[in-house]
Amino acid sequence: MSKLTSKKGFTLIEVLCSLGVFSIIFTCMMSYELASINMKKDVKILNNNVLIMETLKNNIIYSMTYEELSKLQNDNKLFINSENITFDRIRTPVVDLFSNTMTINKSYIKLSFIKSELKVYSLNLSLYTGIPNSALVLQCNFYKGCHE
Repeated sequence: MSKLTSKKGFTLIEVLCSLGVFSIIFTCMMSYELASINMKKDVKILNNNVLIMETLKNNIIYSMTYEELSKLQNDNKLFINSENITFDRIRTPVVDLFSNTMTINKSYIKLSFIKSELKVYSLNLSLYTGIPNSALVLQCNFYKGCHE
C-alpha cells in the first residue's frame, strides 16, 4: 500500500492569485484617494477665488467712489491681471489694480458696467481662468450708486 502524503501550505499559483487580487484592490483604493486629493485641491482654489471676489466686491462698494468708477470706465480700465489677484492686494484700494489690457494665458478679472439714468452702475465682476478659450469660473453682480 502506498502512503498518502498530506500537502500542507499554499501552492505558487494560489499565492500569485492572491497577490493579483490584492494589487487590483490596492490600485482601486489609490485611484479613489488620488481623486479625493484632486477634489480637495480644486475646492481650496475655488474657495480662495470666492474670497477674492467677495473682498473685491466689498472693496468696490465701500471704498470706491462713483467718480472713481466713472474714471475707470472712461479710461477703459476694466481688467485685473493675475499678478494682482491675491487676497493681500485686493484688500488695499483697488483703483490702481485695474488696467486696460488683459493677460491671455493667465487668470484675470473683468469688470463690466451698465449705467442707468439715476447715477447707478450695475457692475459685473467675472473671473476667467488662464485657459485659452477663457472659461468663466466665477461671476458676481452688484450695484454702486452716487449717494450724496
